[in-house]
Formats: sequence, structure tokens, C-alpha cells
Amino acid sequence: MILAENNTLPWWRRIRRRLYYGLLVFVLWVASRLPLNTGRWLGRSMARAAAALRPTERQRALSNLALAFPEMDNSSLQKIFEDSIDALGENFHDTLAVPQLVHRNDMVREDLAQGQRGLVDELKQLSQSGQGVLILTGHLGCWEMLGAWVAREMDQAGLGPLAVVTGRVHNPPVDRLIQNRRQKLGMKILPRHEGAAPLLRHLRGGGVVAVLLDQNTRVENLPIPFFGQDAPTPVGFARIALRQRIPILPVALAKSGNGHLVQRADAWAPPAIPDDSEEAIRELLLWCNQNLENFIRRNPAQWVWFHKRWVAPKKTSSP
Repeated sequence: MILAENNTLPWWRRIRRRLYYGLLVFVLWVASRLPLNTGRWLGRSMARAAAALRPTERQRALSNLALAFPEMDNSSLQKIFEDSIDALGENFHDTLAVPQLVHRNDMVREDLAQGQRGLVDELKQLSQSGQGVLILTGHLGCWEMLGAWVAREMDQAGLGPLAVVTGRVHNPPVDRLIQNRRQKLGMKILPRHEGAAPLLRHLRGGGVVAVLLDQNTRVENLPIPFFGQDAPTPVGFARIALRQRIPILPVALAKSGNGHLVQRADAWAPPAIPDDSEEAIRELLLWCNQNLENFIRRNPAQWVWFHKRWVAPKKTSSP
């Protein structure tokens, strides 16, 4: 089905959007029917071809790796880059096939220390205050699989839907297709452009919200160290946690064998008295970046290295 289009656009842009939409529908259909190993092989092949054809992104990824790991030689950095391209391709396939893969018992497991509670039990414990929970995560591994798996586990435990803060794809039919797909997987969509109000409503109802905080977006930010270099880091996440006294649980996903491994860090406990001073915000954002950095250092090939993470955005606006 071709979804409604903006008729003010030039005809060639409308046609291009429809082609992209049709291509995505076809690719999703194919991915849902391919054997896992075949789909991942195709994903790796496509990612390698894209890396070869996009020298700017390839050079940016290598520059980012050199910035993050100055102690490594060029051959070590090149190896991480090549592994990251393969991982990106495999995770791309798994993202396309999430509706089928997330229900497999061998696809996702938790990396638990001895005596550690499972993720759902931890969320139950943290949400006892009634103020909800913020999940801190990033573009590490197959993050769409992580969202679908957490949403499924929460639903089975009676914790309600997992809300996710997302940006928009600048192709309305494609954006609606992606967001509808997430909703069918049990996620509640909180569009970033709608600001903090929907997020606050969900948290005040005792809900859980997942936020990806590892990219440079056009929102109010502060320069916070990340791999030893200041990186523009969104302020709104920390401000909400400090003002509303919301606990934060760092979570990430990484490939492990043929499946995926859920990793966690210790939760951040909010202060007894709300404090959203700039000093408190900086301290919390530094804690967030350190946790994300730790996840990435454990699995460097699983992060999206070609993003302009350390470049200040040209324009900012309030969240």
C-alpha cells in the first residue's frame, strides 16, 4: 500500500519516496524468510560494499577509532573497523528480522553476575517509587532487538509497554512503517520532536522509557568527556532524571555467538532532593557517557563508529 504523500513536493521526490518505501517493504519481506546464516551473510556483504563505496564515512570511522583508542596501532584500528562493518551488516539483518527472531529462545540471553537479578526484576525494584525508570542505552549491537526483547519481557511481567524516544525518518511513509513495526513489537513511541511532555507523562505513570544517548543530535547539549574528548551530550535526559528523581539503568546489547547478550551496569539512584543545577547535570551526563563508553570498550566492533559524535551540531534547540 502506498501511504499518503505531501503533494507540495516535486514529483520526482514523491516518486523517490515511494520507491524507497516499496524497497523497504520488499527487503523486510525477504529478510523474514531467509535462513539466519544466509541473511547475515547478505548483511555482511552489503555492509562491506557500502564501506568500500563510501570513503568519507570510512575515513570518519577510522578517525573516530584513533581518537577513542590512541594507544592502538593502525593495524589494530583497521581490524576493529573491519569487524564493525561485519557486525553492522549482521545486526542490520537481525533488525529487519526482529519480529521473527525475538521469539527464539536462543536469540537473546542476559549476562548476569552471580546473584544478580534479571533485567525485569531489576526494573520492578527500581520502579517501586512509582516515578518510572529511564533505561540508558546507545547504538550498540542490534538496538532494535534490545528494544523488542525488553518490551516483550516487560509485557510478560505485567510492567506495561516500554516507551522509546525516537527521531524521525525524513520520508513519512518509511517513518510510519518503522514506527508501526515498533508498536507491533510492544513499544510505545515517544517522538523526539514532541519534546519532553509525552516522556514525562509515561514516567509519572510509573512507566519505563529507553533513551539512546550516544549520538550528536540537534537538541540542547553540553560538551561532556567521551573517550577522553568532549562530545555534545543531550541535556534533557539528565535534567528530567534530576528534577523528577528518576533512577537510570544502563543497558546494552552485543553479539554473542549466533545470538545477542544483554549487558547491564549498576543503576544510578536519584538524590533525595531534586537538583538540576548545571553542575549536577554535568556530573550525571559524565556518568552516562562513562557507562556507554564502558559498554563500547567491551565490544568496540559493535558500535556505530562512522557517526559525527565529537562534532558540535550547527544548530541547537531546547528539547
